Amino acid sequence: MWLFFTITLLLSCLGMLVLLWLKRYELRTGRMFFAGARPRLGEFFSRTLVWVEYALPALLAHAAKRLWRAARVLAHRTVAWVVVGTETLLERGLQVLRHKTDAPRQGGEASPFLREVAEHKKILRGGQDDGQPE
Repeated sequence: MWLFFTITLLLSCLGMLVLLWLKRYELRTGRMFFAGARPRLGEFFSRTLVWVEYALPALLAHAAKRLWRAARVLAHRTVAWVVVGTETLLERGLQVLRHKTDAPRQGGEASPFLREVAEHKKILRGGQDDGQPE
């Protein structure tokens, strides 16, 4: 790895020396290298710099906002799925427990709170009635 960095440093120094020699030659003789291409290159690099300074950060900010929104939606749906799955597992466990213990069924009326909970569960499930006693 050190060999790569050493060669890169030497090539960079050599390139800098060539640029300094060319600039000195231009200043002494008054003759410019690539005089016709310099305005076009200047315009190209100016447009590129404007794009890098303004357009690219705006695109990255927009992408970051979309990614954040998608992550929030995914997290919300995942938590909702886990909650519903946990509730389903708990209901199945309760059914198994009732079946194993042969708990006596009381024919009495459910409390208003339990009726309200059952109605809310029906709304959450989209009005599906699974036929389970409440």
